Amino acid sequence: MRSRFSAYVVGNSPYIYATYAKSSQASQSLKEIDDWSNSCTWIALHIHSGSDIAQIDSPEQFVEFSAFYVANNTLCELRENSRFIVEINTTNENQNPHWCYLDGDIIKHSELAQITRKELCPCNNYPTAWTIKKKKKFKQCCGR
Repeated sequence: MRSRFSAYVVGNSPYIYATYAKSSQASQSLKEIDDWSNSCTWIALHIHSGSDIAQIDSPEQFVEFSAFYVANNTLCELRENSRFIVEINTTNENQNPHWCYLDGDIIKHSELAQITRKELCPCNNYPTAWTIKKKKKFKQCCGR
């Protein structure tokens, strides 16, 4: 989950596509993924809950998260319960199993606040934001 969020932050659409389950890749396109990841400034990820680690042998796991991003000077939250499944990477020589995003149920997708350029950047409100950005105004930080 965190690696997929990080890929959205840096706009690594090939990685995002590669971490979709094979059955979900057909309904995705690199262009759509790239457009979505680049249309926003991704500022924080909060994991609310995940499947019980004791059930790690289960073929599917769930992660409920909130991703916070800025689009058109608006702070937004996307809260989702995502389903991941284990697949074998056939392009890898070792053919190690890995977790792939299958689908998710959006719990909430809402606009939290309008942001003016002179306000403190909203990333200051999230502990996962880069500390180097702390205490900057929106126009000098995520509003660039």
